[in-house]
Amino acid sequence: MNILVVDDEAVLVESIKIGLQSRGYRVIAAYGAKEALDCLRHGGQRIDMVITDYLMPEMSGIDLLIKIRKMAPDLPVVLMTAYGETKLVVEAMKNKCDGFIEKPFTLDRLTAEIEDIRIA
Repeated sequence: MNILVVDDEAVLVESIKIGLQSRGYRVIAAYGAKEALDCLRHGGQRIDMVITDYLMPEMSGIDLLIKIRKMAPDLPVVLMTAYGETKLVVEAMKNKCDGFIEKPFTLDRLTAEIEDIRIA
């Protein structure tokens, strides 16, 4: 399974990448929403899931989700955030977000979220 991980915090992206690779996933790193969109449009690799941060400087995770839905309506997207606001969750669900995980999280919790979505 190829997972695109999107966050403007390089350390977090690399930590998630190392952890998920240790569990057998293939991870493509994007250090912002624009880079993620480039990967989806021109990356030449099949992407099976996107895990994206909500709060990024150039474009929010919700805005990225909306763009992904226009490009690939069935591509699973998980939104990561440190902000568990009800308004944010409602907005994510309105735009057909497949999963939601609050930071900080464990690798086991992230893996469980991935597998729940993969099985559904």
